[in-house]
Amino acid sequence: MNQYVIEYHIADVGHAWGIFREGVQMAVRKDPGDAIAFANFFADRETRMAARHVRVSADRHMHQTLSELRRAA
Repeated sequence: MNQYVIEYHIADVGHAWGIFREGVQMAVRKDPGDAIAFANFFADRETRMAARHVRVSADRHMHQTLSELRRAA
């Protein structure tokens, strides 16, 4: 059985991070950590409410930002 996967995606939208669910923007956060926390919160909540797989992904700009933050720490 091929189950439907719900996709949350974090993407650079200028000077902020957009959080998208299935391609529809649902929020904007200035801080990359806040964007990740927001997407993970809703993804976790959705897995508890329904028996569907949920995936959180990010664009290359978020990956680059996280690498820079790790180097600075």
